[in-house]
Amino acid sequence: KWSEEKFTEERTKLGAEVTQNLLKLGPTFIKVGQLFSTRIDIVPKEYIEQLKNLQDNVPAFSGDLSVEIIERELGKPIDEIFDTFNRESLAAASLGQVHVATKGDKTFAVKIQRQYLRELFDVDLGQLRQLAVFADALDLTSEGGLMDRNTQRDWVSIYEENKRLLYEEIDYQNELKNAKLFRDNFDTPQFKHIKVPDVYEDMTTDKVITMEFCPGIKITDRESIIAAGGDPADMARKSAQAFLEQLCRHGFFHCDPHPGNIACEIGPNGESKIIFYDFGMMDSFGQTERKGLVDFFFALYYDADVKDACDALEQLGMLRPDVDRVAIEKVGKDFIDRFQETLNIDGEWEDSLSPEERKRLNRQKRSELGEEFLSLNEDSPFLFPPTWTFVFRAFFSLDGIGKSLDPKYDLTKITLPYLKELLDLKDGNAFKTSLLRLGKRVGLRPIDINQFVTQPRNTAKVEDIAQRLEQGDFKLRVRALEVERMMDRSKIVQKNIFHSVLSCACLNTGILLLSVGKGPVASKYALRAIFGTAFFIGAKVPLGMRELKKLDEYNAKYLSKK
Repeated sequence: KWSEEKFTEERTKLGAEVTQNLLKLGPTFIKVGQLFSTRIDIVPKEYIEQLKNLQDNVPAFSGDLSVEIIERELGKPIDEIFDTFNRESLAAASLGQVHVATKGDKTFAVKIQRQYLRELFDVDLGQLRQLAVFADALDLTSEGGLMDRNTQRDWVSIYEENKRLLYEEIDYQNELKNAKLFRDNFDTPQFKHIKVPDVYEDMTTDKVITMEFCPGIKITDRESIIAAGGDPADMARKSAQAFLEQLCRHGFFHCDPHPGNIACEIGPNGESKIIFYDFGMMDSFGQTERKGLVDFFFALYYDADVKDACDALEQLGMLRPDVDRVAIEKVGKDFIDRFQETLNIDGEWEDSLSPEERKRLNRQKRSELGEEFLSLNEDSPFLFPPTWTFVFRAFFSLDGIGKSLDPKYDLTKITLPYLKELLDLKDGNAFKTSLLRLGKRVGLRPIDINQFVTQPRNTAKVEDIAQRLEQGDFKLRVRALEVERMMDRSKIVQKNIFHSVLSCACLNTGILLLSVGKGPVASKYALRAIFGTAFFIGAKVPLGMRELKKLDEYNAKYLSKK
Protein backbone atom coordinates (compact mmCIF):
# COMPACT_ATOMS: atom_id res chain seq x y z
CA LYS A 1 0.00 0.00 0.00
CA TRP A 2 1.33 3.43 -0.98
CA SER A 3 2.06 6.03 1.67
CA GLU A 4 0.64 9.55 1.39
CA GLU A 5 4.08 10.87 0.37
CA LYS A 6 4.42 8.26 -2.38
CA PHE A 7 0.91 8.99 -3.63
CA THR A 8 1.67 12.75 -3.77
CA GLU A 9 4.96 12.12 -5.55
CA GLU A 10 3.35 9.97 -8.25
CA ARG A 11 0.56 12.49 -8.78
CA THR A 12 3.12 15.26 -9.20
CA LYS A 13 4.98 13.20 -11.81
CA LEU A 14 1.76 12.50 -13.70
CA GLY A 15 0.77 16.18 -13.54
CA ALA A 16 4.15 17.18 -14.98
CA GLU A 17 3.74 14.62 -17.78
CA VAL A 18 0.24 15.90 -18.62
CA THR A 19 1.55 19.48 -18.67
CA GLN A 20 4.39 18.58 -21.04
CA ASN A 21 2.00 16.73 -23.36
CA LEU A 22 -0.32 19.75 -23.48
CA LEU A 23 2.66 21.94 -24.38
CA LYS A 24 3.56 19.57 -27.20
CA LEU A 25 -0.02 19.56 -28.51
CA GLY A 26 0.12 23.32 -29.00
CA PRO A 27 -1.82 26.53 -28.23
CA THR A 28 -5.35 25.13 -28.36
CA PHE A 29 -4.67 22.42 -25.79
CA ILE A 30 -2.62 24.76 -23.61
CA LYS A 31 -5.83 26.80 -23.31
CA VAL A 32 -7.61 23.72 -21.94
CA GLY A 33 -4.84 23.21 -19.38
CA GLN A 34 -5.09 26.85 -18.31
CA LEU A 35 -8.76 26.39 -17.52
CA PHE A 36 -8.20 23.31 -15.37
CA SER A 37 -5.30 24.98 -13.54
CA THR A 38 -7.87 27.17 -11.72
CA ARG A 39 -10.22 24.36 -10.64
CA ILE A 40 -8.82 23.55 -7.20
CA ASP A 41 -12.19 22.08 -6.20
CA ILE A 42 -12.14 19.32 -8.85
CA VAL A 43 -8.46 18.87 -9.79
CA PRO A 44 -5.97 17.47 -7.23
CA LYS A 45 -3.52 20.06 -5.90
CA GLU A 46 -0.52 18.14 -7.27
CA TYR A 47 -1.90 18.52 -10.80
CA ILE A 48 -2.76 22.18 -10.15
CA GLU A 49 0.84 23.00 -9.24
CA GLN A 50 2.04 21.57 -12.55
CA LEU A 51 -0.76 23.01 -14.71
CA LYS A 52 -0.08 26.48 -13.29
CA ASN A 53 3.03 26.49 -15.47
CA LEU A 54 0.74 26.84 -18.49
CA GLN A 55 -0.50 30.23 -17.27
CA ASP A 56 2.71 32.21 -17.72
CA ASN A 57 5.60 29.74 -17.95
CA VAL A 58 5.12 28.46 -21.46
CA PRO A 59 8.51 28.04 -23.21
CA ALA A 60 9.56 31.28 -24.89
CA PHE A 61 11.00 31.79 -28.36
CA SER A 62 14.24 33.73 -28.85
CA GLY A 63 14.52 37.48 -28.34
CA ASP A 64 16.20 37.85 -31.73
CA LEU A 65 13.10 36.39 -33.38
CA SER A 66 10.95 38.84 -31.40
CA VAL A 67 13.02 41.75 -32.70
CA GLU A 68 12.74 40.39 -36.24
CA ILE A 69 8.94 40.18 -36.00
CA ILE A 70 8.65 43.70 -34.52
CA GLU A 71 10.84 45.25 -37.20
CA ARG A 72 8.90 43.46 -39.94
CA GLU A 73 5.51 44.45 -38.54
CA LEU A 74 6.30 48.10 -37.65
CA GLY A 75 8.60 48.70 -40.62
CA LYS A 76 11.44 50.28 -38.61
CA PRO A 77 14.65 49.14 -36.90
CA ILE A 78 14.14 48.33 -33.22
CA ASP A 79 16.42 51.21 -32.17
CA GLU A 80 14.15 53.73 -33.88
CA ILE A 81 11.05 52.36 -32.19
CA PHE A 82 12.35 52.05 -28.60
CA ASP A 83 15.26 53.43 -26.62
CA THR A 84 15.78 50.07 -24.93
CA PHE A 85 14.36 46.63 -25.63
CA ASN A 86 14.92 43.69 -23.30
CA ARG A 87 15.46 40.67 -25.52
CA GLU A 88 14.70 38.33 -22.62
CA SER A 89 10.95 37.82 -22.42
CA LEU A 90 9.08 38.90 -19.32
CA ALA A 91 6.45 36.17 -19.74
CA ALA A 92 5.51 33.64 -22.38
CA ALA A 93 1.98 32.41 -23.01
CA SER A 94 0.31 30.01 -25.38
CA LEU A 95 -0.19 32.56 -28.16
CA GLY A 96 2.74 34.93 -27.70
CA GLN A 97 5.23 36.46 -25.30
CA VAL A 98 5.87 39.83 -23.68
CA HIS A 99 9.05 41.93 -23.67
CA VAL A 100 9.73 45.11 -21.71
CA ALA A 101 10.83 48.20 -23.65
CA THR A 102 11.31 51.89 -22.86
CA LYS A 103 11.12 55.17 -24.72
CA GLY A 104 11.71 58.39 -22.87
CA ASP A 105 10.03 58.19 -19.48
CA LYS A 106 7.55 55.52 -20.57
CA THR A 107 7.85 51.79 -20.01
CA PHE A 108 6.05 49.45 -22.39
CA ALA A 109 4.98 45.83 -22.43
CA VAL A 110 5.31 44.62 -26.03
CA LYS A 111 3.44 41.43 -26.91
CA ILE A 112 4.62 39.50 -29.95
CA GLN A 113 2.59 36.71 -31.50
CA ARG A 114 4.17 33.30 -32.07
CA GLN A 115 5.08 32.48 -35.65
CA TYR A 116 2.74 30.33 -37.76
CA LEU A 117 0.05 30.52 -35.07
CA ARG A 118 -2.80 30.76 -37.56
CA GLU A 119 -1.55 27.63 -39.35
CA LEU A 120 -1.40 25.75 -36.03
CA PHE A 121 -4.95 26.85 -35.25
CA ASP A 122 -6.13 25.61 -38.63
CA VAL A 123 -4.77 22.14 -37.83
CA ASP A 124 -5.88 21.91 -34.17
CA LEU A 125 -9.33 23.34 -34.76
CA GLY A 126 -9.82 21.05 -37.73
CA GLN A 127 -9.28 18.08 -35.40
CA LEU A 128 -11.62 19.52 -32.77
CA ARG A 129 -14.34 20.07 -35.36
CA GLN A 130 -14.25 16.39 -36.21
CA LEU A 131 -14.65 15.66 -32.50
CA ALA A 132 -17.64 18.05 -32.30
CA VAL A 133 -19.32 16.37 -35.28
CA PHE A 134 -18.64 12.97 -33.69
CA ALA A 135 -20.19 14.13 -30.38
CA ASP A 136 -23.31 15.41 -32.18
CA ALA A 137 -23.62 12.14 -34.11
CA LEU A 138 -23.43 10.01 -30.95
CA ASP A 139 -25.70 12.34 -28.93
CA LEU A 140 -23.55 11.81 -25.84
CA THR A 141 -25.59 12.07 -22.64
CA SER A 142 -25.04 11.20 -19.03
CA GLU A 143 -27.67 11.93 -16.44
CA GLY A 144 -26.52 14.41 -13.84
CA GLY A 145 -23.17 14.91 -15.52
CA LEU A 146 -21.69 17.43 -17.92
CA MET A 147 -23.90 16.18 -20.76
CA ASP A 148 -27.19 15.76 -18.90
CA ARG A 149 -29.98 14.32 -21.01
CA ASN A 150 -32.22 17.23 -19.93
CA THR A 151 -30.09 19.53 -22.07
CA GLN A 152 -29.80 19.68 -25.84
CA ARG A 153 -26.37 20.77 -27.02
CA ASP A 154 -25.18 21.56 -30.50
CA TRP A 155 -21.49 20.77 -30.21
CA VAL A 156 -20.68 22.04 -33.69
CA SER A 157 -22.18 25.44 -32.80
CA ILE A 158 -20.11 25.51 -29.61
CA TYR A 159 -17.04 24.67 -31.67
CA GLU A 160 -17.83 27.49 -34.11
CA GLU A 161 -18.16 29.94 -31.21
CA ASN A 162 -14.79 28.84 -29.81
CA LYS A 163 -13.21 29.08 -33.23
CA ARG A 164 -14.53 32.60 -33.79
CA LEU A 165 -13.14 33.87 -30.49
CA LEU A 166 -9.79 32.11 -30.88
CA TYR A 167 -9.21 33.68 -34.29
CA GLU A 168 -10.24 37.06 -32.88
CA GLU A 169 -7.70 36.57 -30.08
CA ILE A 170 -4.78 36.38 -32.51
CA ASP A 171 -5.81 39.68 -34.15
CA TYR A 172 -3.99 42.28 -32.04
CA GLN A 173 -5.76 45.19 -33.74
CA ASN A 174 -8.98 43.72 -32.40
CA GLU A 175 -7.38 43.35 -28.95
CA LEU A 176 -6.47 47.05 -28.99
CA LYS A 177 -10.12 48.01 -29.57
CA ASN A 178 -11.22 45.59 -26.84
CA ALA A 179 -8.78 47.06 -24.31
CA LYS A 180 -10.02 50.60 -24.98
CA LEU A 181 -13.67 49.59 -24.60
CA PHE A 182 -12.95 47.56 -21.45
CA ARG A 183 -11.14 50.53 -19.85
CA ASP A 184 -13.95 52.94 -20.77
CA ASN A 185 -16.56 50.60 -19.26
CA PHE A 186 -14.78 50.63 -15.87
CA ASP A 187 -13.97 54.33 -15.91
CA THR A 188 -16.31 55.07 -12.98
CA PRO A 189 -15.67 56.03 -9.32
CA GLN A 190 -17.31 52.79 -8.16
CA PHE A 191 -14.69 50.70 -9.99
CA LYS A 192 -11.61 52.86 -9.51
CA HIS A 193 -9.90 49.72 -8.21
CA ILE A 194 -9.97 48.20 -11.74
CA LYS A 195 -6.86 49.02 -13.74
CA VAL A 196 -6.45 48.48 -17.49
CA PRO A 197 -3.12 49.21 -19.25
CA ASP A 198 -3.07 51.92 -21.89
CA VAL A 199 -2.54 50.74 -25.47
CA TYR A 200 -0.58 52.54 -28.18
CA GLU A 201 -2.18 52.41 -31.62
CA ASP A 202 0.87 53.70 -33.51
CA MET A 203 2.93 50.73 -32.27
CA THR A 204 0.31 48.00 -32.83
CA THR A 205 -0.32 45.68 -35.79
CA ASP A 206 -2.09 42.36 -36.29
CA LYS A 207 0.84 40.51 -34.67
CA VAL A 208 2.40 43.08 -32.32
CA ILE A 209 0.66 45.12 -29.61
CA THR A 210 2.31 47.72 -27.37
CA MET A 211 0.78 48.45 -23.96
CA GLU A 212 1.59 50.31 -20.78
CA PHE A 213 3.81 48.24 -18.47
CA CYS A 214 1.73 47.52 -15.34
CA PRO A 215 3.52 45.04 -13.06
CA GLY A 216 1.59 43.43 -10.21
CA ILE A 217 1.26 40.47 -7.88
CA LYS A 218 -0.24 37.36 -9.40
CA ILE A 219 -3.88 37.15 -8.32
CA THR A 220 -3.51 33.64 -6.86
CA ASP A 221 -0.32 34.42 -4.87
CA ARG A 222 -2.09 34.70 -1.52
CA GLU A 223 1.09 34.88 0.57
CA SER A 224 2.57 37.76 -1.47
CA ILE A 225 -0.73 39.69 -1.29
CA ILE A 226 -0.77 39.37 2.51
CA ALA A 227 2.92 40.29 2.74
CA ALA A 228 2.24 43.47 0.71
CA GLY A 229 -0.54 44.45 3.13
CA GLY A 230 -3.50 43.38 0.96
CA ASP A 231 -6.63 41.43 1.85
CA PRO A 232 -7.03 38.24 -0.26
CA ALA A 233 -10.73 37.93 0.62
CA ASP A 234 -11.31 41.50 -0.57
CA MET A 235 -9.50 40.72 -3.82
CA ALA A 236 -11.70 37.65 -4.36
CA ARG A 237 -14.86 39.70 -3.80
CA LYS A 238 -13.75 42.54 -6.09
CA SER A 239 -12.80 40.19 -8.93
CA ALA A 240 -16.23 38.50 -8.74
CA GLN A 241 -18.10 41.81 -8.71
CA ALA A 242 -16.05 43.06 -11.66
CA PHE A 243 -17.12 40.06 -13.71
CA LEU A 244 -20.78 40.43 -12.69
CA GLU A 245 -20.56 44.07 -13.77
CA GLN A 246 -19.22 42.99 -17.16
CA LEU A 247 -22.06 40.52 -17.65
CA CYS A 248 -25.04 42.43 -16.27
CA ARG A 249 -24.26 46.04 -17.08
CA HIS A 250 -21.66 46.16 -19.88
CA GLY A 251 -22.61 43.04 -21.85
CA PHE A 252 -18.93 42.92 -22.83
CA PHE A 253 -16.82 40.50 -20.84
CA HIS A 254 -13.39 38.93 -20.52
CA CYS A 255 -13.61 35.30 -21.68
CA ASP A 256 -10.22 34.20 -20.36
CA PRO A 257 -9.76 35.47 -16.77
CA HIS A 258 -7.24 32.82 -15.69
CA PRO A 259 -4.59 33.79 -13.08
CA GLY A 260 -2.03 34.63 -15.78
CA ASN A 261 -4.31 37.42 -17.04
CA ILE A 262 -5.15 39.04 -13.69
CA ALA A 263 -2.82 40.67 -11.16
CA CYS A 264 -3.22 42.97 -8.19
CA GLU A 265 -1.46 46.12 -7.04
CA ILE A 266 -1.30 47.06 -3.35
CA GLY A 267 -0.96 50.78 -2.57
CA PRO A 268 0.98 52.25 0.37
CA ASN A 269 -2.22 52.66 2.40
CA GLY A 270 -3.34 49.07 1.76
CA GLU A 271 -5.78 49.92 -1.04
CA SER A 272 -5.76 47.20 -3.66
CA LYS A 273 -6.30 47.37 -7.41
CA ILE A 274 -7.04 44.57 -9.85
CA ILE A 275 -5.10 44.69 -13.11
CA PHE A 276 -6.54 42.97 -16.17
CA TYR A 277 -4.32 41.84 -19.06
CA ASP A 278 -4.86 40.18 -22.43
CA PHE A 279 -8.03 41.46 -24.11
CA GLY A 280 -7.87 39.23 -27.17
CA MET A 281 -10.59 36.83 -26.07
CA MET A 282 -13.63 39.01 -25.34
CA ASP A 283 -17.28 38.48 -26.15
CA SER A 284 -20.55 40.35 -25.82
CA PHE A 285 -24.30 39.93 -25.81
CA GLY A 286 -27.15 42.37 -26.26
CA GLN A 287 -29.65 44.15 -24.07
CA THR A 288 -32.13 41.26 -24.21
CA GLU A 289 -29.63 38.77 -22.81
CA ARG A 290 -28.42 41.21 -20.14
CA LYS A 291 -31.96 41.89 -18.95
CA GLY A 292 -32.74 38.16 -18.97
CA LEU A 293 -29.68 37.49 -16.78
CA VAL A 294 -30.62 40.24 -14.32
CA ASP A 295 -34.24 39.01 -14.22
CA PHE A 296 -33.02 35.47 -13.50
CA PHE A 297 -30.81 36.67 -10.64
CA PHE A 298 -33.67 38.65 -9.11
CA ALA A 299 -36.10 35.72 -9.46
CA LEU A 300 -33.58 33.38 -7.85
CA TYR A 301 -32.22 35.58 -5.04
CA TYR A 302 -34.90 38.12 -4.11
CA ASP A 303 -38.33 37.09 -5.39
CA ALA A 304 -37.90 33.29 -5.19
CA ASP A 305 -40.35 33.17 -8.12
CA VAL A 306 -39.97 30.08 -10.28
CA LYS A 307 -42.22 31.43 -13.05
CA ASP A 308 -40.09 34.57 -13.42
CA ALA A 309 -36.94 32.42 -13.38
CA CYS A 310 -38.28 30.22 -16.20
CA ASP A 311 -39.34 33.31 -18.19
CA ALA A 312 -35.79 34.66 -17.81
CA LEU A 313 -34.25 31.37 -18.95
CA GLU A 314 -36.52 31.41 -21.99
CA GLN A 315 -35.43 34.99 -22.72
CA LEU A 316 -31.79 33.87 -22.46
CA GLY A 317 -32.43 31.10 -24.98
CA MET A 318 -31.75 28.36 -22.41
CA LEU A 319 -35.32 27.06 -22.15
CA ARG A 320 -37.34 25.90 -25.12
CA PRO A 321 -40.57 27.92 -25.47
CA ASP A 322 -42.66 24.96 -26.65
CA VAL A 323 -42.23 22.61 -23.66
CA ASP A 324 -44.55 21.68 -20.81
CA ARG A 325 -43.72 24.22 -18.09
CA VAL A 326 -45.62 22.43 -15.30
CA ALA A 327 -42.91 19.85 -14.57
CA ILE A 328 -40.11 22.39 -15.05
CA GLU A 329 -41.67 24.85 -12.63
CA LYS A 330 -42.28 22.16 -10.00
CA VAL A 331 -38.65 21.00 -10.11
CA GLY A 332 -37.50 24.62 -10.27
CA LYS A 333 -39.54 25.53 -7.18
CA ASP A 334 -37.88 22.73 -5.25
CA PHE A 335 -34.46 23.99 -6.35
CA ILE A 336 -35.21 27.63 -5.48
CA ASP A 337 -36.64 26.65 -2.08
CA ARG A 338 -33.50 24.70 -1.20
CA PHE A 339 -31.30 27.49 -2.61
CA GLN A 340 -33.05 30.11 -0.49
CA GLU A 341 -32.87 27.91 2.61
CA THR A 342 -29.11 27.39 2.20
CA LEU A 343 -28.57 31.08 1.41
CA ASN A 344 -30.54 32.35 4.41
CA ILE A 345 -29.16 29.98 7.05
CA ASP A 346 -25.61 30.18 5.66
CA GLY A 347 -25.62 26.41 5.22
CA GLU A 348 -23.65 24.05 3.01
CA TRP A 349 -24.26 23.72 -0.73
CA GLU A 350 -24.87 20.26 -2.11
CA ASP A 351 -21.41 19.99 -3.68
CA SER A 352 -19.90 20.50 -0.21
CA LEU A 353 -21.80 17.58 1.32
CA SER A 354 -20.34 14.14 1.84
CA PRO A 355 -21.02 11.53 -0.89
CA GLU A 356 -23.36 9.64 1.44
CA GLU A 357 -25.35 12.77 2.24
CA ARG A 358 -25.63 13.67 -1.44
CA LYS A 359 -26.91 10.16 -2.27
CA ARG A 360 -29.50 10.43 0.49
CA LEU A 361 -30.62 13.83 -0.78
CA ASN A 362 -30.83 12.56 -4.37
CA ARG A 363 -32.99 9.62 -3.29
CA GLN A 364 -35.26 11.99 -1.42
CA LYS A 365 -35.63 14.30 -4.44
CA ARG A 366 -36.37 11.36 -6.74
CA SER A 367 -39.07 10.06 -4.44
CA GLU A 368 -40.71 13.49 -4.25
CA LEU A 369 -40.27 14.60 -7.88
CA GLY A 370 -39.86 11.35 -9.80
CA GLU A 371 -42.67 12.03 -12.27
CA GLU A 372 -41.33 15.51 -13.02
CA PHE A 373 -37.76 14.28 -13.55
CA LEU A 374 -39.00 11.66 -16.00
CA SER A 375 -40.99 14.30 -17.88
CA LEU A 376 -37.94 16.58 -18.10
CA ASN A 377 -35.72 13.77 -19.35
CA GLU A 378 -38.30 12.90 -22.00
CA ASP A 379 -38.81 16.47 -23.25
CA SER A 380 -35.18 17.75 -23.17
CA PRO A 381 -36.42 21.28 -22.34
CA PHE A 382 -33.07 23.03 -21.90
CA LEU A 383 -30.81 24.43 -24.58
CA PHE A 384 -27.13 25.39 -24.42
CA PRO A 385 -26.50 28.59 -26.44
CA PRO A 386 -22.88 28.72 -27.69
CA THR A 387 -22.39 32.28 -26.40
CA TRP A 388 -22.68 31.05 -22.81
CA THR A 389 -19.81 28.58 -23.23
CA PHE A 390 -17.30 31.28 -22.37
CA VAL A 391 -19.49 32.80 -19.65
CA PHE A 392 -19.45 29.48 -17.79
CA ARG A 393 -15.74 29.06 -18.49
CA ALA A 394 -15.02 32.50 -16.99
CA PHE A 395 -17.19 31.69 -13.97
CA PHE A 396 -15.22 28.47 -13.43
CA SER A 397 -11.91 30.35 -13.65
CA LEU A 398 -13.03 33.09 -11.25
CA ASP A 399 -14.46 30.55 -8.84
CA GLY A 400 -11.11 28.77 -8.77
CA ILE A 401 -9.25 32.07 -8.21
CA GLY A 402 -11.64 33.05 -5.42
CA LYS A 403 -11.25 29.76 -3.58
CA SER A 404 -7.47 30.00 -3.76
CA LEU A 405 -7.65 33.47 -2.16
CA ASP A 406 -10.35 32.82 0.42
CA PRO A 407 -11.31 29.36 1.78
CA LYS A 408 -14.79 30.74 2.58
CA TYR A 409 -15.29 32.18 -0.90
CA ASP A 410 -18.81 31.66 -2.27
CA LEU A 411 -19.70 33.34 -5.55
CA THR A 412 -23.43 32.80 -5.03
CA LYS A 413 -23.39 34.76 -1.76
CA ILE A 414 -21.22 37.52 -3.23
CA THR A 415 -23.87 37.99 -5.93
CA LEU A 416 -26.64 38.82 -3.43
CA PRO A 417 -25.47 42.28 -2.20
CA TYR A 418 -24.28 43.20 -5.69
CA LEU A 419 -27.81 42.80 -7.10
CA LYS A 420 -28.94 45.85 -5.14
CA GLU A 421 -26.79 47.92 -7.49
CA LEU A 422 -28.60 46.47 -10.54
CA LEU A 423 -32.10 47.68 -9.72
CA ASP A 424 -31.92 50.19 -12.57
CA LEU A 425 -31.33 47.39 -15.10
CA LYS A 426 -34.34 45.24 -14.25
CA ASP A 427 -37.12 47.52 -15.48
CA GLY A 428 -35.28 50.56 -16.87
CA ASN A 429 -34.72 52.48 -13.61
CA ALA A 430 -34.45 51.74 -9.90
CA PHE A 431 -37.60 53.68 -8.94
CA LYS A 432 -39.78 51.73 -11.38
CA THR A 433 -38.36 48.40 -10.15
CA SER A 434 -38.96 49.33 -6.49
CA LEU A 435 -42.50 50.48 -7.30
CA LEU A 436 -43.31 47.26 -9.20
CA ARG A 437 -41.91 45.10 -6.39
CA LEU A 438 -44.06 46.98 -3.86
CA GLY A 439 -47.07 46.69 -6.15
CA LYS A 440 -46.52 42.95 -6.46
CA ARG A 441 -46.66 42.53 -2.69
CA VAL A 442 -49.87 44.56 -2.24
CA GLY A 443 -51.50 43.45 -5.51
CA LEU A 444 -51.49 46.83 -7.25
CA ARG A 445 -49.25 46.16 -10.25
CA PRO A 446 -50.56 47.14 -13.71
CA ILE A 447 -51.15 43.45 -14.44
CA ASP A 448 -53.19 43.10 -11.21
CA ILE A 449 -55.34 46.12 -12.07
CA ASN A 450 -55.83 44.77 -15.59
CA GLN A 451 -56.95 41.41 -14.20
CA PHE A 452 -59.43 43.18 -11.88
CA VAL A 453 -60.92 45.18 -14.77
CA THR A 454 -61.11 42.24 -17.20
CA GLN A 455 -62.28 39.67 -14.62
CA PRO A 456 -66.00 39.74 -15.66
CA ARG A 457 -65.03 39.25 -19.32
CA ASN A 458 -62.68 36.38 -18.45
CA THR A 459 -65.34 34.73 -16.30
CA ALA A 460 -67.82 34.87 -19.20
CA LYS A 461 -65.19 33.38 -21.49
CA VAL A 462 -64.55 30.49 -19.08
CA GLU A 463 -68.30 29.84 -18.85
CA ASP A 464 -68.57 29.81 -22.66
CA ILE A 465 -65.71 27.29 -22.91
CA ALA A 466 -67.33 25.07 -20.28
CA GLN A 467 -70.62 25.09 -22.17
CA ARG A 468 -68.92 24.22 -25.47
CA LEU A 469 -67.06 21.37 -23.74
CA GLU A 470 -70.41 19.99 -22.54
CA GLN A 471 -71.77 20.23 -26.07
CA GLY A 472 -68.78 18.35 -27.50
CA ASP A 473 -67.40 21.28 -29.53
CA PHE A 474 -63.96 20.84 -27.93
CA LYS A 475 -61.88 17.76 -27.31
CA LEU A 476 -59.87 17.76 -24.10
CA ARG A 477 -56.31 16.47 -24.40
CA VAL A 478 -54.65 15.13 -21.26
CA ARG A 479 -51.05 14.04 -20.99
CA ALA A 480 -50.75 10.82 -18.95
CA LEU A 481 -47.11 10.15 -18.08
CA GLU A 482 -47.93 6.63 -16.87
CA VAL A 483 -49.45 5.79 -20.26
CA GLU A 484 -46.43 7.26 -22.06
CA ARG A 485 -44.10 5.06 -20.02
CA MET A 486 -46.26 2.00 -20.69
CA MET A 487 -46.24 2.78 -24.42
CA ASP A 488 -42.44 3.12 -24.43
CA ARG A 489 -42.12 -0.23 -22.68
CA SER A 490 -44.65 -1.85 -24.98
CA LYS A 491 -42.73 -0.68 -28.05
CA ILE A 492 -39.57 -2.39 -26.81
CA VAL A 493 -41.48 -5.58 -25.90
CA GLN A 494 -43.19 -5.68 -29.30
CA LYS A 495 -39.88 -5.11 -31.06
CA ASN A 496 -38.35 -8.03 -29.12
CA ILE A 497 -41.30 -10.29 -29.94
CA PHE A 498 -41.09 -9.36 -33.63
CA HIS A 499 -37.36 -10.12 -33.75
CA SER A 500 -37.88 -13.44 -31.93
CA VAL A 501 -40.69 -14.58 -34.25
CA LEU A 502 -38.83 -13.49 -37.38
CA SER A 503 -35.61 -15.19 -36.23
CA CYS A 504 -37.47 -18.44 -35.43
CA ALA A 505 -39.26 -18.31 -38.79
CA CYS A 506 -35.94 -17.99 -40.64
CA LEU A 507 -34.42 -20.75 -38.52
CA ASN A 508 -37.38 -23.13 -39.15
CA THR A 509 -37.29 -22.35 -42.88
CA GLY A 510 -33.59 -23.14 -42.99
CA ILE A 511 -34.02 -26.43 -41.11
CA LEU A 512 -36.95 -27.42 -43.34
CA LEU A 513 -35.01 -26.69 -46.54
CA LEU A 514 -31.96 -28.48 -45.17
CA SER A 515 -34.05 -31.58 -44.47
CA VAL A 516 -36.34 -31.89 -47.51
CA GLY A 517 -35.49 -28.99 -49.79
CA LYS A 518 -34.35 -29.37 -53.38
CA GLY A 519 -33.11 -27.07 -56.10
CA PRO A 520 -31.56 -23.57 -55.83
CA VAL A 521 -33.54 -22.59 -52.71
CA ALA A 522 -31.85 -25.42 -50.80
CA SER A 523 -28.39 -24.70 -52.11
CA LYS A 524 -25.45 -24.19 -49.81
CA TYR A 525 -25.36 -20.42 -50.40
CA ALA A 526 -29.12 -19.97 -49.91
CA LEU A 527 -29.02 -21.91 -46.61
CA ARG A 528 -26.10 -19.84 -45.39
CA ALA A 529 -28.02 -16.65 -46.14
CA ILE A 530 -31.14 -17.91 -44.32
CA PHE A 531 -29.26 -19.15 -41.23
CA GLY A 532 -27.17 -15.93 -41.22
CA THR A 533 -30.32 -13.82 -41.29
CA ALA A 534 -31.80 -15.88 -38.45
CA PHE A 535 -28.65 -15.40 -36.37
CA PHE A 536 -28.44 -11.65 -37.12
CA ILE A 537 -32.08 -10.98 -36.19
CA GLY A 538 -31.88 -13.30 -33.18
CA ALA A 539 -28.85 -11.39 -31.84
CA LYS A 540 -31.09 -8.32 -31.51
CA VAL A 541 -33.28 -10.06 -28.93
CA PRO A 542 -30.78 -10.01 -26.01
CA LEU A 543 -29.93 -6.42 -26.90
CA GLY A 544 -33.62 -5.57 -26.73
CA MET A 545 -33.94 -7.37 -23.38
CA ARG A 546 -31.05 -5.31 -22.06
CA GLU A 547 -32.74 -2.14 -23.31
CA LEU A 548 -35.94 -3.16 -21.54
CA LYS A 549 -34.06 -3.83 -18.30
CA LYS A 550 -32.37 -0.44 -18.44
CA LEU A 551 -35.72 1.28 -19.00
CA ASP A 552 -37.27 -0.53 -16.02
CA GLU A 553 -34.32 0.36 -13.80
CA TYR A 554 -34.43 3.98 -14.96
CA ASN A 555 -38.15 4.32 -14.22
CA ALA A 556 -37.79 2.53 -10.87
CA LYS A 557 -35.03 4.92 -9.84
CA TYR A 558 -37.37 7.92 -10.12
CA LEU A 559 -40.64 6.30 -9.12
CA SER A 560 -39.43 4.40 -6.06
CA LYS A 561 -40.90 5.83 -2.87
CA LYS A 562 -38.28 4.35 -0.57
